[in-house]
Amino acid sequence: MTNPTPSLPLFYRRPLLLRSQDHGRYGLRPGENFGFAAGAAAIPAVVGEFAIASSHYPIVFASDDGAMPMVVTGIETGRNLYVDGNGQWSAGQYIPGYVRRYPFIGISAEANAPNMLGIDLDSDRLSTDAAKDGAEPFFDREGAPTERAKAAITFCDAYAFEHERSRAFAQALLQHNLLAEKSAEVKYPDSGKAVVTGFRVVDEAVFRALPADVLVELHGKGWTDLIVLHLASQRCWVSLMEKSAQARAAAAA
Repeated sequence: MTNPTPSLPLFYRRPLLLRSQDHGRYGLRPGENFGFAAGAAAIPAVVGEFAIASSHYPIVFASDDGAMPMVVTGIETGRNLYVDGNGQWSAGQYIPGYVRRYPFIGISAEANAPNMLGIDLDSDRLSTDAAKDGAEPFFDREGAPTERAKAAITFCDAYAFEHERSRAFAQALLQHNLLAEKSAEVKYPDSGKAVVTGFRVVDEAVFRALPADVLVELHGKGWTDLIVLHLASQRCWVSLMEKSAQARAAAAA
């Protein structure tokens, strides 16, 4: 479910810290293609997008010690049901912030230092000669960041802030024993089936049995709202399973 990578974040293969003196000609090619996410059956999510993501995908929590939130985008490992063969995201579906951030990433040169702009060297959108490729440059002639680069680092900084909020939220859920291992079984019309495992959800009974002082604390931090949005998102399993059945039928046709 979690699409684990031993040492690098999901999707990133060769993150590079952009420096004007070394990468002054680099830029971003135009056009969006989400083919890099086609194999992700689950994608990291942050609490700031729960409100909108909960209407589109089941929100679950990882089974590891971090218990970070994710949106489920596929039933079978290695298949994102929302990315087609042309690398386009399904029309009308919310595109997770983690996906929209790519190929950029915030990189800190040292502990507690501000994030600087990084990019995945393996991204098809990276140009090493922006002028030649008609790409948006990251630096101007004086070596200062362009508006393209400024917008990217602003997005990365905002995502990093939400990531830390999400980490605190997940740890609170663990602290109060609110997360329970779950699985989802899909039965297809052709008698086939698939079982999704490796994720956790909030145990609603445990949540409702929390002491009043704990509820007040969680509510004060805005986390009870997030729990409710997470629970409401579980209804999206139905549409996800239907989409999986349609894809299976199309593949068999």
